[in-house]
Amino acid sequence: MTADAADRCSSPIDALASSCRQRLWIRTPGRARLSYRRAADSFEQTTAKLSGGPWTLHQLRHSALTHAAETGANTSTQLAFSGHTSVASLAKYARVSPQALARWQQARDPAARRP
Repeated sequence: MTADAADRCSSPIDALASSCRQRLWIRTPGRARLSYRRAADSFEQTTAKLSGGPWTLHQLRHSALTHAAETGANTSTQLAFSGHTSVASLAKYARVSPQALARWQQARDPAARRP
């Protein structure tokens, strides 16, 4: 990916999606689906070119669960989304930032809701 392409993207994930689309998600007739190992290798190779990279698919999983938690997904939803069966294992993945926690608390502050 060129620097211009990275500049046009609003986030590293957008940049990754635009650069990987041809390699990862478009199936060629007569070929098997992409294996996890091949997807992981391709993801790491592509993200190595981005600022802060390379990233792994496992890190992407952590990010997805954290963002879901920060945007209000409840525990039951996160357990279903992640495939975890215990809250303890889910807690290792979804790490809400102090800023997201402050936003959540502020939205629920009774004093802030008074006119």
